[in-house]
Amino acid sequence: MSPTDAVPGRVRWAVEVLDPRRGERVLDIGSGTGVSVELVLAALGGADAASAPRPAVVAIDRSATAVARIRARAASAVHRGVVDVRASSLAALDPDLGPFDAALSVNVNVFWTTDATPELAALARVLRAGGRMLLAYGIGPVPLADAGHLDGVAAAIATTPWFEVRTRLASEHGSAVLATRTTAPAPAR
Repeated sequence: MSPTDAVPGRVRWAVEVLDPRRGERVLDIGSGTGVSVELVLAALGGADAASAPRPAVVAIDRSATAVARIRARAASAVHRGVVDVRASSLAALDPDLGPFDAALSVNVNVFWTTDATPELAALARVLRAGGRMLLAYGIGPVPLADAGHLDGVAAAIATTPWFEVRTRLASEHGSAVLATRTTAPAPAR
């Protein structure tokens, strides 16, 4: 990341809350500009994060424009195989990309505009038991204005056997639900 790149506070906060650790594999959902990919990769140890033969970070986005932007932004890491960028909706995610230790989404609206059952099922297929899932939302400079969005998210998570809500978080940068993957069997595809 160049020093002139602005990192939205909500993205930096979400990555800090997720707390990616060296040796982990992370799924970045709806990566948009790729800023979150860079922050996650840095937390995982940068160039040393590669755990051959699997990339340390897999970034997905439904937008071909976003995918191209992420690939350009993380070109060196993509070339080294440390980062894999895919054009995919979360519901259509290839289960063979897993397992992941953690998953991150920032402002991915499917979690609060639908019941997100297909997306949560896809996450259950790729997150290992005990893996962390952070679903964050932040609208910017209005502190805690978005906290209500997470009521539906927490409710949707609670209806599945695959995740347990650990905590709801709120800060000046946004709100989030942090959940853990249970040992319940993943649904068939």
